Amino acid sequence: MMKSVLPLIFCLLCTAPLAQSLHSFDKLSQDFRPHVIELFTSQGCSSCPPAEAWLNAFGAEPDLWRHYFPLAFHVTYWDYLGWQDPFGDRSFSRRQYEHLERLHSRQVYTPQFVIDGREWRGWFGGDRALPGARGEQVGRLRLSIDGDELRASFTPTPAATQGSTHGPEYSLQLALVGSGFITKVERGENSHKRLQQDFIVLNYTRLAPAAGGNRFHARLQPELFAIPKIAAAGRLAWVAWIEADGRPLQAVADWLE
Repeated sequence: MMKSVLPLIFCLLCTAPLAQSLHSFDKLSQDFRPHVIELFTSQGCSSCPPAEAWLNAFGAEPDLWRHYFPLAFHVTYWDYLGWQDPFGDRSFSRRQYEHLERLHSRQVYTPQFVIDGREWRGWFGGDRALPGARGEQVGRLRLSIDGDELRASFTPTPAATQGSTHGPEYSLQLALVGSGFITKVERGENSHKRLQQDFIVLNYTRLAPAAGGNRFHARLQPELFAIPKIAAAGRLAWVAWIEADGRPLQAVADWLE
């Protein structure tokens, strides 16, 4: 009996997915376009917790990290109200303003949703159906991290580049995301509230491709792995998405050990 069981166990181990970690990560996307869901929020904003609770619910979604990629960018411009958001970063505020400058949104406010590179106000009216058709074939993104070395490549479908004379201008966005944070707010608009927050962007980097193509190579800076909030996270994930001319096209992500 042992002779029949051991090969089966060995086979199962060989086919099991490898564990992902901060310094050892390898992921290949599907080829359809997913939803990249950006929420711009702040612990100093009294109307933000309901929007964050809606984003948190993606943690139970079976298609998380396959079709849905939620990201909570905590901005800094509400810190003056009396509470400095510990997750706020000026680069996150700049990303929100970049959406405005690229005409992806009409104004800057919190909570604000930008889905697939376009402002989405459906949440405020109770229409929770995400915009955009599902199933568009756009190509595959592969991301690997080995130690501090990052490599990525995007292979588009012919349809994804159709209508572009010189080809789209690609960029790779990389975010370290944490979930399971609980903060007791002591001042400001959310004073005395206990906030449970998921999918918080802890660090965000934008990379340009080598020679203007669709391949990326970079050395990750040591500060990226030294964020104090990493230890407080219940879960961590690498999230990477490719943008074509400033709009999300494909994404990969996974929870880490």
